[in-house]
Amino acid sequence: MICIHPSLRRAGLLQRCRAAWLLPMMTCLLPFAGCAQPGLIGYWKLRGDSRDYSGRGHHAVNHGVALGPDGAMFDGLNHYLEVPDSSDLHLGASDFTISAWVKCAGGVRNVPGDILNKYDPVGRRGINLHVAASSPGYCSLSDQRNLQFGIDNAVEGTWEDCGRPWPSNTLVSTLVVFDGELYTGIADADRPEDTCRMFRYAGGQEWVDCGRVGLNDMKNVSVFSTVVHQGRLYAATGNWDWEKTWHGRGVTTADLARVCRYAGGTAWEDCGQIISPSEHPAFRINSLASFDGHLYATDNTDAVYRWDGDKGWIVCGRPGSIRYDEYPAGDLVAMMPFKGHLYAVKHFASVFRYLGGTQWDDIGEVFHANRAGKFGVDQIHTLGVYRGELYLGTWPDGKVLRYDGGQDYTDCGWLGIDPTHKINEVNDLTVYNGKLYGGAIPKAELWRYEDDQQWTRIRQLVHDPQWAIKKPVTWNRVPCMTIFQGKLFCGTSNCHGRADSNPRAEVGKVFAWEAGKCVSYDRDLGTAWRRIAAVRAGDRLKLYVDGELVATSTAFDPAAFDLSNTRPLLIGFGQENYFNGMIRDVKLYNRALSDAQLRQGS
Repeated sequence: MICIHPSLRRAGLLQRCRAAWLLPMMTCLLPFAGCAQPGLIGYWKLRGDSRDYSGRGHHAVNHGVALGPDGAMFDGLNHYLEVPDSSDLHLGASDFTISAWVKCAGGVRNVPGDILNKYDPVGRRGINLHVAASSPGYCSLSDQRNLQFGIDNAVEGTWEDCGRPWPSNTLVSTLVVFDGELYTGIADADRPEDTCRMFRYAGGQEWVDCGRVGLNDMKNVSVFSTVVHQGRLYAATGNWDWEKTWHGRGVTTADLARVCRYAGGTAWEDCGQIISPSEHPAFRINSLASFDGHLYATDNTDAVYRWDGDKGWIVCGRPGSIRYDEYPAGDLVAMMPFKGHLYAVKHFASVFRYLGGTQWDDIGEVFHANRAGKFGVDQIHTLGVYRGELYLGTWPDGKVLRYDGGQDYTDCGWLGIDPTHKINEVNDLTVYNGKLYGGAIPKAELWRYEDDQQWTRIRQLVHDPQWAIKKPVTWNRVPCMTIFQGKLFCGTSNCHGRADSNPRAEVGKVFAWEAGKCVSYDRDLGTAWRRIAAVRAGDRLKLYVDGELVATSTAFDPAAFDLSNTRPLLIGFGQENYFNGMIRDVKLYNRALSDAQLRQGS
């Protein structure tokens, strides 16, 4: 208690004395103003500093983040905040709540990135909270920003058979999350009128037909690529069976690949054909990308295009000039926005970075020598971002390579069968609950990246009793993956994707799997400030956006998920990428806040 002498009261000096004595005292106590909130063990306002205002002293080390009056500004390049490990931050198997205000950057120029992470990748133990988007197979990143929250303690989940979208289809060509729903495309069907269709997942093993993509161009039998761009779902056509389409066999101008935009129900709006600047026709659109506010496409003639609405498709160059006698041109098969640039890879082992206009920088010279180059790689099939770095999936050894800048790459090991057979192909790379996963030919296997050059096989999704190394018709793929409803969804296929009226039981299907326990918000967070909260409450995980409960996990055994680890707590970085946008008012509680408290913004 502070006592005031009566003489000061009579002299009218009380208010001035209070100011003189109390203001310094209150200033000293300000950093600890949050400690009155029960269970608050970390509070980083990020408005001009990276101090902890919970009173626990968990101040963050700033690695280059711009801290302004409105919050921390993360550029998505290599900046983040690091809170040293402490016993306070060992959450064990108990409840907790993470809350924060988040503002994602607009115009896709990078993978969105992690909000908060305290995760040991070696032990697969801890917490992952991040913003992500679908980028299945050859497709680039959508501009729909989904919120994902996961915990793990090296817990392997169960598999779920999600059915076959179309009875005679043998290849699931894409899996993309759009406006809270999961969509897929097919590669072929036994009747021409049933080909080139999109479907929406209705739960269980049910799929809803969303119509045929394209016009009545029956030689375009496959939905080849998809992307969400500026709030709309786009799909492009082609033919997955390369033996039918090499050299443009039987393709006329009327049959050229085209891009369409979903209009709801079974309706699609035509966005035009892609006309190649080369002498070869564009019979497959391999990849669609949303980048810096524009929609891009690649095809089988080495060309890249940008959609300009009424002006149609504008040629943005033909990266590279390497050709081989047995092929008329090298497909540009995949694109990915990464750290402010659009990257593209050529089927026959080249990597390019877009410089604008029609100019591209060749950053894959290491692959050019004697075709296979330094790493024994002669095809590149997919791109992914993991721990803030760009990864490439390749053929024929099934190697995954990490891009280290300039012309430098690191061999991160192989997945598939014994690489001496040289028939391993990495079809897709996806980050899920803190780890990088890859799908591969020839046995349709899912693999998890551990570290260095170590991979662990998770499951073979297709089994063919007639499988043989020298018989490609017996090989199988995992052509696409994405995260939906907190699970990793994987599409399967045979090698060519040809229609079959009586396909094997596991091909042309979608399977779902959970690693640890996860939950996701599958609608777009947008680019405005959003108040998000991730809660562990008993045997459930919950996600809140702007105070509303938007997702709840299935039940789990709390004792199986002891999350304590000695890794630092990271803000703005984690297992996928550096965050791109703004974050402020990050709070960590060692208890589960109630629905009412989260609605009120506690």
